[in-house]
Amino acid sequence: MQDAGLDVRALRHALGHYTTGVTIVTACTAAGGHTGVTVNSFTSVSLEPPLVLFCLSTRSSLLAAFEQASHFAVNVLSTGQQALSNRFAKPSVNTWEGVKYRCGAHGCALLADAITAFECARRSIYPGGDHVILVGEVLRFETVAAPAPLAFYQGSYGTFTRDQSGVKPAPDGSLADFVSYWG
Repeated sequence: MQDAGLDVRALRHALGHYTTGVTIVTACTAAGGHTGVTVNSFTSVSLEPPLVLFCLSTRSSLLAAFEQASHFAVNVLSTGQQALSNRFAKPSVNTWEGVKYRCGAHGCALLADAITAFECARRSIYPGGDHVILVGEVLRFETVAAPAPLAFYQGSYGTFTRDQSGVKPAPDGSLADFVSYWG
């Protein structure tokens, strides 16, 4: 087993074996504009109250904007949005040029064709090594029928397909029995 404290590159490679979804987190800037960044470190924290989090590098040029913003939106991307993900992974002056979006209740950009969008009030910021952990309370969300979500695995994009062979659904059609067994 590799000692995690010895080789950061090996640790990063090992962490790349965990498949994630891909999101673009948006916020309003102090100047009234929009900012956004591609994030795969998004997760739910709690259902009661409804909390989510994402992590942002302490070296990110956008960190101050997200720390100052009172609200943010998390846009979950679909397989057709790989180019958009790449665009927001390295924000520039022209990042927003031609991007289709509408403003949510608190002004944050809700991207067209995102599978799900969560509008959040920023609640807490915590240090996390070379990243900052931003926690938000979900105020509103919307989910649309869309293609498969965009996935990220070992430094590459991919897609997610459902394979439920061998998983017996609960009487209501959900996978509740499976989840409770493993949860």
